Amino acid sequence: MNFRINPRILAALLCFILAMAIAVHDFWFHRQEKLENYTPVEPAPLLSAEEKVIPDEDKGPQEKTLFIHKGDTLTSVLVTSGIERGQAHEIAELLRKAFNPKDLRPDHEIHITFIPIPEKQGAYDLQSLYFRPSISEEIWITRTDNGPFIIEKLPVKLDHVVKEVTGKIHDSFYMDAGKQGVPKRILHEFIKAFSYDVDFQRSFHVDDEYALVFDLYADPNTQREEAGDLLYAMLTLQGKKLSIYRFKTKSGDYAYFNAKGESVRKGLLRTPIDGARISSGYGSRKHPILGYTKQHKGVDFAAPIGTPIMASGDGVIEKAGPWASYGNYIRIRHNSEFSTAYAHLSRFANGIRAGKRVKQAQIIGYVGMTGRTTGPHLHYELLRHNVQINPSSIKMLPAGKLTGQELNKFIVHKEEVDKKYQSLYEKRATLEKKVSAPEITPAPSPQS
Repeated sequence: MNFRINPRILAALLCFILAMAIAVHDFWFHRQEKLENYTPVEPAPLLSAEEKVIPDEDKGPQEKTLFIHKGDTLTSVLVTSGIERGQAHEIAELLRKAFNPKDLRPDHEIHITFIPIPEKQGAYDLQSLYFRPSISEEIWITRTDNGPFIIEKLPVKLDHVVKEVTGKIHDSFYMDAGKQGVPKRILHEFIKAFSYDVDFQRSFHVDDEYALVFDLYADPNTQREEAGDLLYAMLTLQGKKLSIYRFKTKSGDYAYFNAKGESVRKGLLRTPIDGARISSGYGSRKHPILGYTKQHKGVDFAAPIGTPIMASGDGVIEKAGPWASYGNYIRIRHNSEFSTAYAHLSRFANGIRAGKRVKQAQIIGYVGMTGRTTGPHLHYELLRHNVQINPSSIKMLPAGKLTGQELNKFIVHKEEVDKKYQSLYEKRATLEKKVSAPEITPAPSPQS
């Protein structure tokens, strides 16, 4: 059998063989050229952990600012920054002598000086710590020459001014005074002092007036400011003037009194919870679960789960724990006549137990929906001789009234304050008069 090869296929095959030969030749030629020009390089010796090189700039003391975030502790922040856990714990325990670690806040900053530990990658030996817990004080932790750490708490010199603010209600007291730069601490103190007599949700009307006088401290170096104490406050509600004065009593404590020398504090708070609405009052009602009409022997305040609940007055806790349909329940005896009860709590505040003495407005628990309930709320009861009564039927008397020589001293103090801050109203009246006066444009001179 005769085989004939197609001339085109033969030509293609010969071209392929020729190309392969050229490629092989070029490969071996360039490889030989590289080998002839190659200069061997000796590998660098391996270093042990003890021989590890540390750059010169890392051998001396270094500084770092640590920023506090929610949930952080001093120990955790120091460990995260490279301080060994044992030393971090030592520093945290030392700090307790000058500062409560529970008061560490996200706006705090901690400044540390440290030296890298050569034999441990990323580990540092703390040399000093600087912490400013407030505008008025600073804390230093430093290492002595012989090794142990010492702690110092030092005051910071601040500039002091007495701030005066007046205004009128347009939206709400909190919003209007806040826009004028009144610190939140002063706003809360103002509201707390007046809340025994004033309903801040319903008592205000547009153009009602307010005035505040308070201490303000400023750091001249950082320009930071911190509010001091509320010294004087005034509300004018539909023409009725209410004033409170800060006064030092014979016991050495400061308290707020009205113009008659009566403590603004009442025996019991009107409401033991902030920002809540009354969802069910005292009296007969159709029970939301049982379905039939039943006497409701308390007042229900609707509020989100976790809302803080305050003790209505000073007293001793008689019961704190689960109690039938009330769920988590607290009862406080205030005196031989009155008690208050709080039901359906989600949980109790730390340390709350039977026999514990509490102060008025102290947080005792948090809103929940334990027990027989259809939603989160606080069920609040006022009891007289252990019998529930309508809280609104009782006129809350002042917790105390100044008498005798102490009252005379207060009257002198009150008159001085009234005279000193009368200028607040005069300044405001003058300013309003200027603002309300129409602008008069002089007529042009007649042309001759």
